[in-house]
Amino acid sequence: MPGAPPRLLVVSYHFPPAETVGARRPGALAAFALDQGWDVRVLTAIGAEQGGTPVGIPEGLVVRALPAPQLPRVNRTSGPRRDGGAGTPGRARLAGARAAAGRLIWKAGMELLIPDPQVNWIRAATRGFLRRHGGWRPDVILASGPPFSGFVVAAALARRFGVPWVADYRDLWSVGNEYWVRSGLRRAVDRRLEGRVLRSVATCVTVSEPLAETVRRTFGVDTHVVMNGIDRRPVPAPAPVGAVAADRSGEGRPGAVLTLAHTGYVYPGRRDPGPLLDAIALLGPDAARVHVVFAGEDNGIVRAAVDRAGVGDSVTLLGHVSAEKSWRIQAEADALVLLMWNDPRDAGTVTGKIFDYLLARRPILLLGYEAGVAAKLLRDRGAGVVRNDKHAIADQLREWLAVKERHGQLPAVPASALDGLFREDQLTGYLDLLRRVADGGAPGRRARVGRRS
Repeated sequence: MPGAPPRLLVVSYHFPPAETVGARRPGALAAFALDQGWDVRVLTAIGAEQGGTPVGIPEGLVVRALPAPQLPRVNRTSGPRRDGGAGTPGRARLAGARAAAGRLIWKAGMELLIPDPQVNWIRAATRGFLRRHGGWRPDVILASGPPFSGFVVAAALARRFGVPWVADYRDLWSVGNEYWVRSGLRRAVDRRLEGRVLRSVATCVTVSEPLAETVRRTFGVDTHVVMNGIDRRPVPAPAPVGAVAADRSGEGRPGAVLTLAHTGYVYPGRRDPGPLLDAIALLGPDAARVHVVFAGEDNGIVRAAVDRAGVGDSVTLLGHVSAEKSWRIQAEADALVLLMWNDPRDAGTVTGKIFDYLLARRPILLLGYEAGVAAKLLRDRGAGVVRNDKHAIADQLREWLAVKERHGQLPAVPASALDGLFREDQLTGYLDLLRRVADGGAPGRRARVGRRS
């Protein structure tokens, strides 16, 4: 109706209070739209008790439809506990066998469940919203993925209500996503299914121009770029200089100690800590003055790289930590390590972690593709350096050690480096796009584009 606020339905498997990175973008969009006067509803698979992150919108506006049937949750990186596990060889072998079986089940699920292991949410979500929407009808539907079962849900609801829908790619699906390891047959199936789902989409959105161009070129769909952004939150006050390193062993160290931190998951075969750890080994006696904290899911990759490099005295593995502790670790470090894939296929990846790092305003050491979007962002903003060769990394560590020795700390990243990168800076344009779709997009219409050279 004229003068009525636009009505937006956000469909996202992940949503607050879940603490996963995948919940942040749809959660922030829903909260920002509500704050800007939109009439918002959310459809998600996350229960109200499944995490501690603030939801950002009244619970009455959220339809939480649990997947059905419930599938067993399998940890793809499960393994013996950090304390050595069972304590006897027999129990350790049993734990190892269970971990191997869990990984096989997880791989089978990723290969056989189409479009993804959350396929059991499609019917539950669609029926759940239709039963509980109470007569409320959206003007536009936005689906955020992965998982891409949410795209199927959004397409079905858009067809039911006769409204346009928008596909929000936090990562790509059948093409341009090398982190999802699949057989050639499975990739072909995914590409065909993705093309069918996108036949009814009004427009697509993703986080970088290289990814947007991949969608345009592959499916001929108009695709826009809306980056993730920095979430405003209190930044923990840094601990006294050297406190992180001293806390590790309870003993002081001679001279300045350079503390680096990496928070988050390390992808097997894609994000390799090896060059950093090899660089520390090259420092000789100065290796004792470098300390690296890895906080995140412990899948054995970092431990194996530490053992190969022989730098166990310079590394602490914390395993999984809360989001709050992760932010504190970032604030207390001298510099932050961002592991990405040093490959042209990763050029368009802009991990959400980079925005957490920027808010901490600590210099960033990126190991990844030098011509990628993330590398350019750091260089243009004066927020960090890109190094991949172990000798170049060692030289950078020596330079930072010298600065720490002279001044007691590394200079903070300038506050101006964050200008225009906060979440609301990105979401303002996003709402403008959604309003245009809601005002002019009939269901099934989309902007086609030709192939670009």
